[in-house]
Amino acid sequence: MPRTLITPIRDGAQLSAAADIWAAARLAGGRTPTPGRRERVETKLRESDVALLAHYGERAAGMVVAEPYLEGSAVDPTCGHIAMLFVTPAYWGCGIGTALVRALQAPPEGTAWTRLSVWTRVDNRRGQRLYAACGFVDTGERSTLHDGEEISRLEWRAG
Repeated sequence: MPRTLITPIRDGAQLSAAADIWAAARLAGGRTPTPGRRERVETKLRESDVALLAHYGERAAGMVVAEPYLEGSAVDPTCGHIAMLFVTPAYWGCGIGTALVRALQAPPEGTAWTRLSVWTRVDNRRGQRLYAACGFVDTGERSTLHDGEEISRLEWRAG
């Protein structure tokens, strides 16, 4: 089994690889990525506080973007928010998503995160299983996306 290596996204090639991973995962999930959305994802990758790329062996295979959690309009410095986590479909089930979440639970350099938050689609069974396996619990908070899909907020606490 190849080793998973997690590194910060620091250059254009890594950013492009992360955006490709996002696009492949979206397409596999039945959501066709548009050029405008890809541009917004690339901007988010460039501007985020924490953007990590997972390599499975020699291949870029997963990405995660995290930022400080906003509680209303105030930043909570103890809580990070997972804005995006995607794995190349060919590597689903290989532990890459878990490795990315565990890298955030460390916490990343420059953060004091003892909690992590994520919103995920209620029908995203793969994501729900991943987060549950990493110790996240459902907060009971729900919202609806612009396309009408229901999302739920999950949270992890250290210790």
